[in-house]
Amino acid sequence: MLDNRRWIAGAVALVVIAGGGWWMFGRGEGGSGEVTIETEAAAPADVRRIVAASGAVSALVTVEVGSQLSGQIAELHVDFNDEVEEGQVIARLDPQTYETRVTEAEAARATAAASLQLQRASLARAQATLREAQLEFDRMATLRERGTVAQTSLDTAQTALDAAQADVEVARAQIANAQAVLAQRDASLASARIDLERTTIRAPINGIVVDRAVDVGQTVAASMTAPVLFTIAQDLGQVQIDAQIDEADIGQIRAGQPVRFTVDAHPDTEMEGVVDQIRLAPETLNNVVTYTVVVLAANPDELLLPGMTANMDIITGERTGVLTVSNAALRFRPSPALEGRTQPLAEGGGGPQGGGRGVPGGPGGGNDPMTRLSEAVGLDAAQQDQIRGIFRAAMGRAMSQAQAGGEFDREALQAEIDREIRPLLDEDQLERYRTFQRQMRETRSATVWVEEADGTLVERPIRVGISDSQKSEVVGGRLEAGEAVVTRAREVRE
Repeated sequence: MLDNRRWIAGAVALVVIAGGGWWMFGRGEGGSGEVTIETEAAAPADVRRIVAASGAVSALVTVEVGSQLSGQIAELHVDFNDEVEEGQVIARLDPQTYETRVTEAEAARATAAASLQLQRASLARAQATLREAQLEFDRMATLRERGTVAQTSLDTAQTALDAAQADVEVARAQIANAQAVLAQRDASLASARIDLERTTIRAPINGIVVDRAVDVGQTVAASMTAPVLFTIAQDLGQVQIDAQIDEADIGQIRAGQPVRFTVDAHPDTEMEGVVDQIRLAPETLNNVVTYTVVVLAANPDELLLPGMTANMDIITGERTGVLTVSNAALRFRPSPALEGRTQPLAEGGGGPQGGGRGVPGGPGGGNDPMTRLSEAVGLDAAQQDQIRGIFRAAMGRAMSQAQAGGEFDREALQAEIDREIRPLLDEDQLERYRTFQRQMRETRSATVWVEEADGTLVERPIRVGISDSQKSEVVGGRLEAGEAVVTRAREVRE
């Protein structure tokens, strides 16, 4: 019985293993079918590369109006959303305390002015005494010369004269002191009057009151910082949006780039702006470095209100009517199932040879760098000859260096060519040359596979430029509009 059970268990195991083998191998082989090739024609289209971001809407200029004085709010003349003009009275503090200080300062100044007058009178009396003492001294000196008075009389007259002169100096010093006290009282009075004037709160700019933080009867306490009473936005016809851009994307952002955005309050209305500023101060949060990009936008209908969140697409590159291929075609690589149907580039695939389609408005126009440069910058015949000479000389130096066993420095060669080309260009050409260089830096080599009429898949080298989520710009290479570019190969199983 035991042997029978073992035999039965072994048979069952063998059946299970055999069934699994059929499932894994036999079924797959029996179900293999043909490979279906999915293609998409290379065609002219518009390509737009964007950097998505969000930011808060704010007025271009927002001023917080505060109070430099402490006191109780006696009057309010504006409310939320009121339009104000520069210098307009918008609130008043209770002025009684400051009016009293002005009165005290005026009285103190009057006292100082009277004291000055008194000291001036004292100077006049001291000067009169000095004149009398001088006359007496002169008379005594004459009589002493005649011998009619004693020397002691002359000495007494001299002492009186010296005392009178000292009194004059004292009077003058007292006048100077009284003048200083009067100036001090004038300053105190002016300060008290300024404080009294500051009880009247005025609008510093033309704008709209977007926030009011006080009510009548509320006490304002001004200590180290001025309390904010109102917030005034200068002009809501023009707004700015501060967006935080990741360091990985900031290299694509430049001033002047167009921006399209929406706000949740008007989701069906697409609005436009422009990049105005890239602030160099980085902000780091959770080890993520971001930079603030300021976007300006017109707001003529005042649909945008301060504090709204704008969901933006910053357009970092845009091409119109250029040859494009699907991004899926750039990712496609033939599988082993397509062996025998592919014709790699090394085997000399078919299609257009040594040229390709130029791309209007882009850095395309064939594979020749000189041709692309000439079309993009607008070179005349003389400039083309000079630049060709620069290319030849630079390549000759590079070849000589390579033959001598030296290392080829591509970046140094490009920098040398760039330095020699720039002096040959005028201002307009120089700007287009910079644009051309930037576009060329944005291009890269790629490979696509084209399905020929007989079903053969031919490898084609191309150069692609900017990309969006679905397609990429073709700026050069061996690809024509209308050719069937392979995007996917599916094996159909029966």
